[in-house]
Amino acid sequence: MNLRLALASIHLPAALRRRGLEELARRTARAFEAEAPDLAGRPLGDALRRYALFTKERADLVAASPDGAARASARLRSEAQEMGAALRRQLHVSSRSEAARAVRILYRALGVDLEATSGGSITVRACSFSTSYTCRTCELMAAMDEGLFAGLIGEGHLAFTSRITDGAGRCLATFTFGSANR
Repeated sequence: MNLRLALASIHLPAALRRRGLEELARRTARAFEAEAPDLAGRPLGDALRRYALFTKERADLVAASPDGAARASARLRSEAQEMGAALRRQLHVSSRSEAARAVRILYRALGVDLEATSGGSITVRACSFSTSYTCRTCELMAAMDEGLFAGLIGEGHLAFTSRITDGAGRCLATFTFGSANR
């Protein structure tokens, strides 16, 4: 049994959630080659809204250019993969089922009601970002989701079949594991 995951699933302290959001904002800003939003001293809910608006603004700017969107997507994935790998080490994740549990905990801290299985199926029942994001924003920011999953679980590809931002009642996606992770 992974004690760190067990404790995090019971209670994730606000200070840890805040630090995680600030790290996510720094990495996102670096990927967009922009200055990170100022989240210091703000209530967690307000900081999360500011982060969502920041990512929407930046994503919408780069999405206007296919080349810019492709470059930003690659940087977003890379930054998130590094973050996921660090979290894998911190949380002592050693299996797909532990990685799926870690993903649920991390996304819950961001206001996302997500269910992930060790087989790679992902269902998002509610998402705090869906009120701020357009479909185009969501598509670009999914590179961060893919990178985070790859860092936590191992190399692979994330593909959505439905999205809340497209008007669906929930997001459905599959993380397909790389051949080395089967």
